[in-house]
Formats: sequence, structure tokens, C-alpha cells
Amino acid sequence: MISCRSLVLGGLFALPVLAYVVMGGYALWTTNLLSRLWWLLPVCWFLTWALSKIWRPVPAFQMKQADPGRGPAHWTARDQSAAGIIRDFQEQVEEFTPAQLTDPAFYEKQGQELAVALARHYHPRASDPYSSLTVPEVLAAIRLVVDDMEQWMLESVPGSRLLTIRHWQMLGSAPKWYRRLQDTAWVAAVLVNPLNVARYFSSRLTLEPVTTELQTELLAAVYLRYIRQLGYYFIEMNSGRLRGGANRYREAFQASPDRTAGRVNDNSVLRSVTAQPVTIALVGQVSSGKSSLVNALAGSHQAEVDLLPETQTVSRYQFQLGEPPVAVTLLDTPGYSEAGASAAQLKQIQAALREANCVLVVMDAHSPARDADVRAVRELEQWYVSQPRLKTPPMIGVLTHVDLLRPTLEWKPPYEWRTPTSPKEHSIHDAVHYVQGLFGKSLTAVAPICLAEQKERVWGVLDELMPAMLAALSEAHSVALLRAFEKDLDRDRLRLVFRQLRRSGSDLLKWWIDERLRPDSSAP
Repeated sequence: MISCRSLVLGGLFALPVLAYVVMGGYALWTTNLLSRLWWLLPVCWFLTWALSKIWRPVPAFQMKQADPGRGPAHWTARDQSAAGIIRDFQEQVEEFTPAQLTDPAFYEKQGQELAVALARHYHPRASDPYSSLTVPEVLAAIRLVVDDMEQWMLESVPGSRLLTIRHWQMLGSAPKWYRRLQDTAWVAAVLVNPLNVARYFSSRLTLEPVTTELQTELLAAVYLRYIRQLGYYFIEMNSGRLRGGANRYREAFQASPDRTAGRVNDNSVLRSVTAQPVTIALVGQVSSGKSSLVNALAGSHQAEVDLLPETQTVSRYQFQLGEPPVAVTLLDTPGYSEAGASAAQLKQIQAALREANCVLVVMDAHSPARDADVRAVRELEQWYVSQPRLKTPPMIGVLTHVDLLRPTLEWKPPYEWRTPTSPKEHSIHDAVHYVQGLFGKSLTAVAPICLAEQKERVWGVLDELMPAMLAALSEAHSVALLRAFEKDLDRDRLRLVFRQLRRSGSDLLKWWIDERLRPDSSAP
């Protein structure tokens, strides 16, 4: 979008011209109003020049619409890293000339270079990074880029409905033809009134730098938007999310009123995503309090619903969370010892993580053994690194048995551990701070809780853990969305191939009948 600075400077530049047009050239001469308004043009243009010096422009690559930002919620860590390549291409805009920024061949060249750079990011070992892309993926990316650029031009660029290709190409040499036209007008004005010489010099000193800046910013805005949209959909293409076509992608990730045009009638993706519950996996050592946490979340002493398929020890529970209620599935993974998880246990935990949208790392607050938990979290992170198509779910640390922290005989909740004053609050604060420092950014939050048979001793589930889980729900939903979309794309692939073969066969048969059996309508 055009910046506020450009609008202000452009408005000051156009104000005297508009005033002259409104009042009329004829009226200015016949009523001698020119002697009263002669100051308006040099004053406004001087203010324009002064503001352009004081109000410095933001570097083009830092303009708001140019920044890919953190990216959408469904992007994986690999996608976030690829966004840096887009920013590198955007920062090059300062080196380009207006002639380049109005040349279609230049945009084609930049697009090809960006495509190669992103393809090599996703397929670093491939000799030909394009070879793994399918034709529908490439066509979907092109269609989405063109649609978005069309919408942006119509909604954000003033006068875009009247802008022709010739007008656009003229912007590349705007100062040249504008200066010739302006010099001709000044010659005529000086011949009519020699006092216009002063206005001529004020124009040359104040307006020329400003018009050049405005021209460059307009061209840069279009280039930056082009690179941003192109890079965004190239990331979606290389991540495999466009293999179902543009319509199915928009149904899942761009469901909004301005994206309804051209939709197909198949809403299976949207229905499967909205029906998908949030799945939370519980990971922790033996006797860390996972079973008590399951009872606290899913209901008092509720029996397990079933076992996770393809596992023998991962129990699955279901309950409602939040308002409006969200269907939540708990996966209780096998507890590991202080020596760490065995190969069999890791296999069971990884099976649960394939279904999980959020992970609760349950730890005994008063136990100093943390090496096994740290290794387990690191191994889980490494496993997600090896699965680049999966988005790493948020991990929340849950410190249980905080009632056993020093002083052990004291337990009178609630405790303001974030601003500690009592010894117990200091102990809880130190335990949380230690875990945060130990795991770093691996844990999005750490919640201290107490689970006990006596209700009066239960603390932290509603005040600490639930808010942390609700805060993670948006990211957990994005993980669920991406996972459901990937599953839907891979579902019934063989049936789709047979459907395509049947349709192409019927088309070939129809063509053969039209060519061979039906008489030629053009024959005499």
C-alpha cells in the first residue's frame, strides 16, 4: 500500500494545482486573482520539500506490506526459515532502477531466481529442484499469485482501473517526460510574466527530489508486493500444500468472504478440519503425576476410552475444554525412568506425537532428576526436525507436587509465586525459573500445579495450567489444521486416479466418435 508519507507529500504537491483548476485559468486572469494567490504554489511546494527532508522515508524493503513477517500459523520451522529468502529478495529493491521496475522481463527474471532459491531450500540435494514439483502445484501457485495481485491492485492502488500498460511503462521514465513538459510550460509562463522566474527556480529546487522519491516508492511498492505473494505461494508449493489445487487450498487456509468466488462444492477438507479435535500428548517420567493430571483434566478417575492405534501402551481420553467447548483428546504416553526413554518407549511416544497438536511435559517439582526430561524433549525436537512437513506443536511444562517443595509442611494456597514474598512462593518461583532456564524456548510456558485426593489441596489446574493450555489452543489448532489437510490430500489417491482415467477415457471416446462416426458438417 502507498504510505501515509507519500499521501501527505502528494497532497501538498497537488493542492495548488487543484486550486488553480477549480478557480479556472480564465478567472485568474480576468479577476486579477493571480496576484492574491501567487504565494500558494511556492509555499506549498516549499513545505513539501521541507517535509520530505524532515519526514524521512522508510527503506522500501521495510514497508509494511513488504514484510512476510512471522508467517501464517500453519507454517512449519522450515517454512519460517524460507521466509528469510523472500526478505533477501525484497531488500534488493534499493538497488533497482525505475526502468527495471517497469520491465516485465525483469519481473520474470526475479521470479525465476526466487523460485530456484526457494526450491533449493526445500530440496538442497536435488540436482534439479523443480523435478519433484507436479504440474497442478505450479499452476495453482501461478493462479493464486495472479489472483492476489489483481485484488491488491484493484483495492490498494489509486486509479488502478484506468492504469494501462503504456502508463505503467511511462513511470520508468517519468522524470524525463515530466521535466520536458514542465520546462515548456515554464517558458510560456515566463514570457507572459517575467516574475515567474522566481517560481521556476523554487520548483526546480523543491519538487524534483520529491517527485523522484514518490515515483520510486510507488514502483517499489508494486515490486515488494509481487515478491511477497510470489514467495508466499512458492513456499506453499514446495511444502506440498498446493498438490490438491488452488480451490482446496483456499478452502482450508483462506476461508473468508473475499475468497468465496470460484469455490468448488466439495467441502470435505473444511468439514474434516472443523471436526478435528485438539489432541494433547502427556510425556513424563514414571510417578511424575501424569495419571493424576489425566484424572484432573478428563474427569475424576475416568476410565480410558481406548488405546491409540498401532500402540500398546498409549491410552486415549476425551473431554471438553474452553468456552465455546473444544473437543480435546488426551494421549497418555508410557512413563520413562530417570535413565531416559528406551527405544520401545520412544517409538510409542513418537506414535502419539504424530497425532498430537500440543505436548504437556509433566515433571515432579521436588525431584532434582531432570536429565531424562531434557533428553526426551531434545529427542522429540530432533524427531520433528526429521519430519519437516509437520509443524512442531507447542510444549508446556507442568510442574506437579509443588506442595512438597520447601517448607514441606506448609500448604495454604493460593500462592502468588510470580511476585514471591513467603518461603513457599519463593520455592515455587525458583522451581519454575530453573525449568525455564533448563529448557529455554523449547517450552512455551511452565505451569506449577498440585494434584491430590483432597480437593482443598488441589491448586494450579484452573489458575495456571488451563490458561496456558487455552493460550496454546490457537497454535494447536493450526497444527491440527495442517495435519488434517495433509491427511485429506493423501486420502483416496487411488480412487482419484481411477476417476481421472475414467473421465479422460470418456473424453477420448467422445472425440473419436466426433471425428470418425459423425459426418463432417463442413462437407458439401
